[in-house]
Amino acid sequence: MTTIKKILFLVTQSEFGGASKYIADLTLGIDKNKYLVEIAAGEPKKEAPNGWLKQLESKGFKIWRLKHVMREVNLWHDFLSGFELYALFLKSKPDIIHLNSSKIGSTGAVVGFLYKIFYPIKKKQLKIIYTAHGFVFNEPLTIFRQLFYRWSERISGWFKDKIICVSEQDKITGLNHKIANHNKFITIHNGIDLQELKFLEKDEARKVLDSRSICHWQIGTRGNDNKRGLCWIGTIANLYSTKGIIYLIRAAKIITNKMPDLKFVVIGEGGLRPVLEQEIKKLNLENNFFLIGSQPNASQFLKAFDIFCLPSIKEGFPYALLEAMDAGLPIVATPVGGTPEIVEDEVNGLIIAKEKPREIARAIEKILNNPELQEKFKENNLEKIKQFGLERMIEQTVKVYEE
Repeated sequence: MTTIKKILFLVTQSEFGGASKYIADLTLGIDKNKYLVEIAAGEPKKEAPNGWLKQLESKGFKIWRLKHVMREVNLWHDFLSGFELYALFLKSKPDIIHLNSSKIGSTGAVVGFLYKIFYPIKKKQLKIIYTAHGFVFNEPLTIFRQLFYRWSERISGWFKDKIICVSEQDKITGLNHKIANHNKFITIHNGIDLQELKFLEKDEARKVLDSRSICHWQIGTRGNDNKRGLCWIGTIANLYSTKGIIYLIRAAKIITNKMPDLKFVVIGEGGLRPVLEQEIKKLNLENNFFLIGSQPNASQFLKAFDIFCLPSIKEGFPYALLEAMDAGLPIVATPVGGTPEIVEDEVNGLIIAKEKPREIARAIEKILNNPELQEKFKENNLEKIKQFGLERMIEQTVKVYEE
């Protein structure tokens, strides 16, 4: 008789993003005859009624919401989060603790090790796995914060049994910064379900997004189709500084001086919204640049775009790029994290330097003015995406659990 093992997934933020999609895909894809899955996440300030945690909860998965786990540094809550995690482990009694994102990855590893020591029933079996969705010390931080996060990763690395990197670049970064020994690292690229991913046709997707950009967020004006833009440049990204949306806004100002009918659409939400809205108004882009917030099943709208642009300054292995490839879109992206392992410059997209609006503008203009290049990128993306299936990702991750 096969013993069912319990996996407890932990993530710092409950907002939907790359790490939460990764957890959701593993949760739904893992063999239920071998594994029981529970999920713990930082308690959201405002939880969407149909958010990813609610959806998994409705399917019968146990969800733990952590009051003291949060993305921002808060010494009091960070201190209390250690006790909260230890209490969680006592209640859940997991066989595998699978940590996701830097902050809970560090705290969870240390607390998990203490749980191993003081809860002897699980001592021999318990595994602590950590998936690095891009290392936080690669973000544009002060030198002190970079050192703090680097040492947090190093110290917590002692207590992790395995570190899964979603890109080869992250593995190299981890080794260069001596986060852990070489034998603890393994690279497993993110994957998407190529059978399940469905897209609305261009006209339908544009109609829905146009209504939401006008009626719901009230940025821009209604008008005829020409004023809405003949060509659309879009992205799916949370509104965080690491996603580089402000550089896309500045690039939009440069390129709309030549092509005034272009429309830029960002699907996603986050704390940087007020700053980005101010930049849009400052540059008089209210009729060209639209922040339409989070949308359920955001990938279904990808065919509304003529070009997909990801101007990030830090990434892991972005799902949004994989989905854009499956939609057959030309891609403009920065060479951060695992992006160069997805996009090869001049083969299936254009790679541009991060934080460079003029380079973004030039790349977009180059693609828009070259139909043959658009078709080349589309064909190559539809072929290359076959390398990144979800089934492969799940199989390789389960092997880590079973080692």
